[in-house]
Amino acid sequence: MSNPTFLRRGMAACALLCLTFAPHLVQAQQKIGFVNPQRVVNETHLGQMAKADLARYVAEKDRMVRESASQVALLRKEAEAAGVSAAERAKREEQLKRKTAQHELLVQENARDIKAEESKLLQYVMRRADAVLEDIGKKGGYAIIFTDPAAVGYVDKANVDLTERVARELDNRGK
Repeated sequence: MSNPTFLRRGMAACALLCLTFAPHLVQAQQKIGFVNPQRVVNETHLGQMAKADLARYVAEKDRMVRESASQVALLRKEAEAAGVSAAERAKREEQLKRKTAQHELLVQENARDIKAEESKLLQYVMRRADAVLEDIGKKGGYAIIFTDPAAVGYVDKANVDLTERVARELDNRGK
């Protein structure tokens, strides 16, 4: 007859072996993917619409800068005009100095605003792509799908780059 202690020990050893090696078997089947967010923006209808909105925003900011620059040029011309008293010239030069400082500040603020809008655009498109990433990840057995190019040193595009697939799925969902 069988010894119950021996049987229990044998079952415990089998369970321990399963717990030790089963995670490795599961991990071996999981894959890692990569998606380039900038390409998703560039290659999808949603991204193209967002880029068009950004282009309108940038055009308005550029218009403001050009208007400010023309005001600076006009004040410069007035400050350099001949036949103006010293007091008037000093007054005009002070106006020019203030307007030039305002113009430079406007240029800096616009650059910062445009960069923030670009970041919002990327975040908006990638938030919409999150559901696609999740579906592809679950259906394809992906443990991780990177979306940060800086987090990846090397990408074997033939095996792990899912950008085209994500872009295609995102466009299909938008229809």
